[in-house]
Formats: sequence, structure tokens, C-alpha cells
Amino acid sequence: MEKVGVFLSRMQPIHNAHLWMIEKALKENDKVLVMIGSADKFGTERNPFAIDLRKSMVESAIKGYLKNKNYPQNSVKIITLSDWSSEENNDDKEWGRLIYYNVVGNMGVREFSYYSSENPIMIKGWFEEELLQRINFRFFSRDNEFNGLSATKVREAILRKDDKFIKDNCPKEVFEMFFNKF
Repeated sequence: MEKVGVFLSRMQPIHNAHLWMIEKALKENDKVLVMIGSADKFGTERNPFAIDLRKSMVESAIKGYLKNKNYPQNSVKIITLSDWSSEENNDDKEWGRLIYYNVVGNMGVREFSYYSSENPIMIKGWFEEELLQRINFRFFSRDNEFNGLSATKVREAILRKDDKFIKDNCPKEVFEMFFNKF
């Protein structure tokens, strides 16, 4: 049976810490499912970019990354996922079931590793006990790995037109998308 890693993020926009997490999952699994979350959210400060733009950026960045690192292009599958829960309701079991069954439906496995840099208590709170038994959680600290890099910091740099920050912390696809337009 293939080992599958799962990475869920809003990617508003994708940055080097996201790519690092995907590569970590690739090193430990045969396939990785990248779920771009909040597909139904856009036009706000926290979710400024529409899902079509984000998916295009993610696909392009991952394709280039896989090629540069000599991973097979079919080792990563990318899907979008609309929100089910609210950000105030962090233990929404329906949200956990939605995530779980999207993994099952897209990857054909009932056990997988879930990669995240978010709060472990919050993430595990999404899943019922039965599902917790099927998921191997792999948590990493953004502060330890990438000096606290976040999409919020990237969005702020885009607004400041700080091309150096973007160039240093994002795949070239993100840099080209935003700085060819400014």
C-alpha cells in the first residue's frame, strides 16, 4: 500500500515554508495530497486571492519545485477544499470528516500522515477518536524552520512592494506573478 502524506493550507500565497513542508511529506511518503483550503473565501485581508489564482500559483510552483528536486510530477496531487467550519470553531468534527473523506476519495487510502505547522491541539480537535487512530500527525514549527515565515508576512511584503522579501521567501512563480504586475 502506498504511503500518503497530506498538507492542508490556504496558501495566500504559497511560500518557501509551504514548499519545505511538501518536500518533507514527499521524503516520507510515496504520494502527497496538497489541499488548498478556504477555496470559497477571497477578497478579504486574510484571504485576498481567489482560488483560481491560488491554485494556478500552487500548481506552477510545485511543478517547478518537483522538477528542480527530481521528484516525479505525479507524486503530488493538488485539490481545493472549501471551508466547512468557522475559524472560531476549532473542534468542528464535521470539518475533520470532510478533510478525511477528501483524502480517502482522492488518494484511495484510509491511513495517512498529516503535515502541519498549526496548533496541534486545534488540528487534532477536528477529528473524531476513530479517525485519530488512522492519521499520523507530523507537526513542525514555523519559527524553528523558517523564522516564522507566514503568508501574512508575504502579503504585507507584496503591499509594501518589497521584492527582496518575496524573492527570498517565495517561489519564483509568486515573485513573477506579483512583481510583473506592479
